[in-house]
Amino acid sequence: MPKEKEFLKLIPKIYRKNAECIMLFSWVKAQQQIVPTVTIDQAIWGFFKFANIDDWDIESARTTYARLQNDYYETTKEDC
Repeated sequence: MPKEKEFLKLIPKIYRKNAECIMLFSWVKAQQQIVPTVTIDQAIWGFFKFANIDDWDIESARTTYARLQNDYYETTKEDC
């Protein structure tokens, strides 16, 4: 695996993801804040419907969300 460039170390991993993944993560987090009883799958389906996405399967989206959540918590721990 190639060595990470120095300037990339300054950018938290969560910001290196593509816009669609960040939008998914933000959508799910917002839905959980607005409706605490919503499940992750329900929020993901809502995102698919809102963004008119039909080529992204739920398992991949759930994995993407989980990875971004880990990156987000990793980033917020470093800021404390």
